[in-house]
Amino acid sequence: MLTQGIENEAYHGSSELSRSTAWNLLTTCPAKVKHDRENPSPATPALIIGDAFHTATLEPARFESEFAVKPKQISGKGPVSAVYKEAFAEMQAEEPQVKWLTESDYQMVCDMASSALDHPILKQYLAETDAVIEGTGYFECEGAKCKVRPDLYLPGAGVVIDLKSTMDASARGFAKSVRQFGYAFQVAWYLEGLRLAGEKPTEFIFLAVEKKAPYLTAAYSINTSEIQSQTDAMYKACRIWAECTENNYFPGYADNVVPLEVERKSSIKADKLCIKDMAKHFDVSRTYVYRMLRDYKLNFTYLGNRKLYEIADFAKAVKMDNAKKSKKEAA
Repeated sequence: MLTQGIENEAYHGSSELSRSTAWNLLTTCPAKVKHDRENPSPATPALIIGDAFHTATLEPARFESEFAVKPKQISGKGPVSAVYKEAFAEMQAEEPQVKWLTESDYQMVCDMASSALDHPILKQYLAETDAVIEGTGYFECEGAKCKVRPDLYLPGAGVVIDLKSTMDASARGFAKSVRQFGYAFQVAWYLEGLRLAGEKPTEFIFLAVEKKAPYLTAAYSINTSEIQSQTDAMYKACRIWAECTENNYFPGYADNVVPLEVERKSSIKADKLCIKDMAKHFDVSRTYVYRMLRDYKLNFTYLGNRKLYEIADFAKAVKMDNAKKSKKEAA
């Protein structure tokens, strides 16, 4: 069971290893992670807007009490005046729980939330009686005490939904965000973490919402092979953290000379093919490949302008299709 009612500040301030800290362990070094945990930076405007978007979408009542529009003027004076600054400081002191947004940002957040709530996938799952919003799970992995906090979790369906605000929610645009921000690692952390916490998740869905009109929304999943790869990375991060905390030693970068690989390597593995190469690999027509992609809704990844599909996913679809044909012929 996930614990509900834990405030964001309390969750982020607790000592357990989170997904973001684990990712930073792999992409920076333990010394940097330790420093950042002990010297947290104030929330940036982008983080506040992201928090507002999540809250407006999933907890509208809390949004009304925790977010407000910062006035353009107070007593006829603008933000640079002493009168405004003094009056606004009093407003902040009277309502310390309120986060203030500009009028345009507040409206943008409301429009994004409206778009997200209008998406059929979120509509469907929010209507479920067992929907858990911002529930917190605790687990242990490789000796490290860890935590996980999905935006929305459906225990009955085994579905995790994560809201993402983005400038480009197209398949190609969001794939770039997945690579840039380590979202595949997040999927692995949430699915494996929830399992270790005693839950039974089976599916992770990103709901990406654009931060500009018309605030388009799209839903995406991550390929199974990529999730498995990132699950291995998750266990590695937990081992690093457990060793660092046990020995109270948080190393920086390597002391030895490290040879640099300056050539860019494609993040796309050899287990993905375009439609033309998929047809050659399986010795079938392109028409057959197109039908399989359509009928079984196979996921793809962009490499430049090319769409690549997982060989394993296509093979599985072929097996399922052949089973269907055999069943029909037997009937």
